[in-house]
Amino acid sequence: MSTGRITVITGPMFSEKSGELIRRCQKLMKYGRRSVVAYKPAEDNRYAEDEIVSRIGYRLPAISIPRKLTEQTVANIMKQTRDADVVAFDEVQFFNRPIMVLVQELAYYGKHVIVDGLNMDYRGEEFGYIGGLLAMADDIEKMSAFCAVCGSSEGNFTQRIINGEPVKVGPIVMIGDSEAYEPRCRRCFVPPHKVDCE
Repeated sequence: MSTGRITVITGPMFSEKSGELIRRCQKLMKYGRRSVVAYKPAEDNRYAEDEIVSRIGYRLPAISIPRKLTEQTVANIMKQTRDADVVAFDEVQFFNRPIMVLVQELAYYGKHVIVDGLNMDYRGEEFGYIGGLLAMADDIEKMSAFCAVCGSSEGNFTQRIINGEPVKVGPIVMIGDSEAYEPRCRRCFVPPHKVDCE
């Protein structure tokens, strides 16, 4: 049995995390002759129901699964990936705690597990179980975006906005795109508790 591996790709929105995951999977399929099975949260259907799609147009067939993973879902994934060399998960920050056990189990079974997910939520805090996945990772790829305010290439934060202005409060999970979020550098990012202090 081959040695398993966990690769985590993280960063803010608009940093092309999904694109990096797709690119790596396609390279492994084409040149490494590896078989890949990919998953995405069913609730994230912004671009396609059965594909992971990056903003610049990369696409990878994927199976939609619920964000709240159950024992049955985990068991099904273990069966579906029995013959796969690589297992990929898009938008991993949306999944509940069993994602950590699932990723680790797949790696123990010799799979190369590649996940992508937001580093922080709109408050500037750890998003979901990304921190735990980073702690388990064999490889970490930290992506950044261009700040929507000053243009810096050090956009590491995701700013939630309404009518172009930072918001104070709201649900942690709110699936959206450029109408609700923009990448910002540390200097331009305004956390919710500082919105009225600008």
